[in-house]
Amino acid sequence: LPACVCDHKATLEILTRKPVTPSAEEIARNPRSRSAKLRVAARLEANQAENEEPID
Repeated sequence: LPACVCDHKATLEILTRKPVTPSAEEIARNPRSRSAKLRVAARLEANQAENEEPID
């Protein structure tokens, strides 16, 4: 990731590095799910964002 030089504070924490995709069983039961990708992030509190170190 590029380094931030504008002093911007993060408001989200990424919880999954890669998107979560459906299992083969899920695709067999629900073919339309094959293109689904779940990305997970959590909102940080204002004071928590100030204390976070940048992601490398």
